[in-house]
Amino acid sequence: MSIGTARQGAKRPVLVTGTALLALLANLVGLLVGVTVVLPHLLYIPIALAGYWYPRRGPLIAVAIAAAYAAMALIVTPSEWLSIGARVVTLVVIGALIAYLSRRLSSERERYHGLFDHSVAGILVVDGDGVIRDANPRAVALMGRGEGELEGTPLASVSDDPAFAAGFLAAAARGPVKEVGLDLIHAERRSVHCLASGAPLGNGLTVVTLADVTEERMARDALAAANQTMASLAMILDCDLTGDVVALDACLVRARETTGDPGTPALLERISDLVAAVARRIAVSREFRLLGTRPPAWQAVRAALDEARTQVEPGPVAVRIEVGSLEVYADPALPVAFYQFLHNATRPSTGATAVEITGSHGPDGCRIVIEDNGIGVPPGERDGLFSPSEGRYGRGLFLAREILGITGIQIAEEGTGTGARFVFTVPPDACRIT
Repeated sequence: MSIGTARQGAKRPVLVTGTALLALLANLVGLLVGVTVVLPHLLYIPIALAGYWYPRRGPLIAVAIAAAYAAMALIVTPSEWLSIGARVVTLVVIGALIAYLSRRLSSERERYHGLFDHSVAGILVVDGDGVIRDANPRAVALMGRGEGELEGTPLASVSDDPAFAAGFLAAAARGPVKEVGLDLIHAERRSVHCLASGAPLGNGLTVVTLADVTEERMARDALAAANQTMASLAMILDCDLTGDVVALDACLVRARETTGDPGTPALLERISDLVAAVARRIAVSREFRLLGTRPPAWQAVRAALDEARTQVEPGPVAVRIEVGSLEVYADPALPVAFYQFLHNATRPSTGATAVEITGSHGPDGCRIVIEDNGIGVPPGERDGLFSPSEGRYGRGLFLAREILGITGIQIAEEGTGTGARFVFTVPPDACRIT
């Protein structure tokens, strides 16, 4: 209960008692001077107040007031006992009727507040000027505000598109509007995608209901992005697999021609390497065939990194992971993306002896950093690091960037020459701490 409500509740007994005493005093004076018709109507005021404010005790208060009046009137004018009795009955009946109506009204009010306060949808009551007059807890939480913070705020000012919000309210004030896309601004300055419905409420007010579809919108956008990259990814993987198979076939032909030659073991070792490369590419291909068919989801970064680490043979390279309870909204192939970076960092050619992975979270999103103490990335190779072409790093980093880019995760190499340092930047609405 607020302070204002408590103060108002404390005033009510004073008002009922005060008006009752004044009305009875006025009637006593009237009876003494011979006025018995008009002044009894003043007794309706305290009886009505008591019946409205105290529905359960209202009839008893009406009986008490009526009895006090009857006692005075019978003492002063006993000859008018019949009219006095009629007035007493009328006062009691009116008190009981008002108390009954107040109970019904209170029941309806409680039902309304129950629906309003506990609805799974956000509910706003907006006036004719577009100003929010009431907001239920779900609407407050939806926009990350504190209790009472939305009241008095124009709806357009918390919308990504104020003109659209104003047009929506104008249409809803004229008649029902169902499931219109409305983007609101969270207190953390990120967008909240909602399906908004509205209808006139009467007295110049409009009720607006909000259903949060942010994750559904993110999933839809991510799936669309994934589908756009499927063709190029399939072409790249097919090209790589074809090249490896051609090279493997050439080695086999050469091995047949050089049976007994001292160079045969080295040739067969080369064949073994190519077979392993084909196996790795097939495994990656299997993941990318699923890309776009499964919706993105919230994933623990630590679990994804641990899964990726199981696919890597780090040898003497120590891998340390310090990401806490960070979660990101990403494609289910997130471990495959992390694998590409761990695989490159732990290769013998990098000269690294340690790989450190850290994560941090802030108002602007989160950062995941994978860095090693190897020879680093030469400045001349940095621009083409994520290009879809064969080279020192292969196409793994390009494929990883495509996976992460589905949900807006950006990658940059920020090493200073003493080791590779890959920084993942995750948007605020795609990361969280659990």
